[in-house]
Amino acid sequence: MLTAQLPDARHRHQTGVTLVELMVAMVIGIFLLGAVAIIYVSTSSSARSSTLESQMNEDATLALELIRQQLQLAGFSDLDDDGNRVFSGIAVRGCDGGFDSNDNTSNFSALACAASDTGPDALAIRFQATPLNSQVTSAGAPSNCSFNAINAWTPGATEGSTTAIRLADNRYYIANDDNNGNTPTLYCKGRGDDGGAGTGFSAATPLVPNIEDMQLSYAVTLPPTNDTPLPHQVTAYVEAGSGTLGNTLANWSRVAAVRVCLLARSDKPIPLNGLDANTVGTYVDCAGTTQTANDRYLRRAYITTVQLRNMRPALPAAYETAEGVVTDPWAYLTDGIGMIKVGGD
Repeated sequence: MLTAQLPDARHRHQTGVTLVELMVAMVIGIFLLGAVAIIYVSTSSSARSSTLESQMNEDATLALELIRQQLQLAGFSDLDDDGNRVFSGIAVRGCDGGFDSNDNTSNFSALACAASDTGPDALAIRFQATPLNSQVTSAGAPSNCSFNAINAWTPGATEGSTTAIRLADNRYYIANDDNNGNTPTLYCKGRGDDGGAGTGFSAATPLVPNIEDMQLSYAVTLPPTNDTPLPHQVTAYVEAGSGTLGNTLANWSRVAAVRVCLLARSDKPIPLNGLDANTVGTYVDCAGTTQTANDRYLRRAYITTVQLRNMRPALPAAYETAEGVVTDPWAYLTDGIGMIKVGGD
């Protein structure tokens, strides 16, 4: 009798993947890897762009806050035993296009501006420095914007004080930082410790990188007239080099507020992510004009207006000059209602 024989499992043929199946699998795998790579690159580029934009915002915010804080201190002064300000000089002065040949160490009254007004503006700010309004050194002395101690000195009547005081005199401007790849940077020089005299300036100090431009305009009041209270109503915003301000030191007593515009850029060029370089590089500058740069840097203008709160408002008081020269434009801040004689008897 014949019996059916079952196939022996040991003799079954083992079948593998055909060449066609292998090629299909490889194509699918390469496609998936490519898709993952594209997603990764896109996500990474977007994250890098966001990081650079955040850095730009932080730099601009820091620079604006620094200048805002300094402007709010402009003109600050203690009072003497008779209730008079110990510092009564002009507190703010600016230059369109920067200081002349980066001349930021002259006396306040002798500051000269650049011949061309096309570059970044510069700003000089003065106030009486105390441990309460300035960062202090290890010895407890107030410091300037370069973080060096400010020694007491007597500016003289023409500079605003006949009493020895620690006078902060800080000069802000834009320059390239040679030690940081020629990065445009907000710089400062401050009057400080020079062996005790207090009349010299510290070395220039880079404060905030990636600040390309600083443009300033000044809110001014009507011109003062003799025997009338100093006007407080702002009538216009003007440039430093205008006929309203210019090199006439007394005109700067009319400044009630300062409009500050900083143009910041990203620390590095950003990935284009398929965008055109001109599209990425389009921005609006401090003048409100649309500009285009194809260097792949992000740029943005940041604007604030700062009231000079140590100058305005003031107590009602009459305003007078001595022989046509304002020698104490801030006397009205502490005199009571009535007539005052600036620089006279």
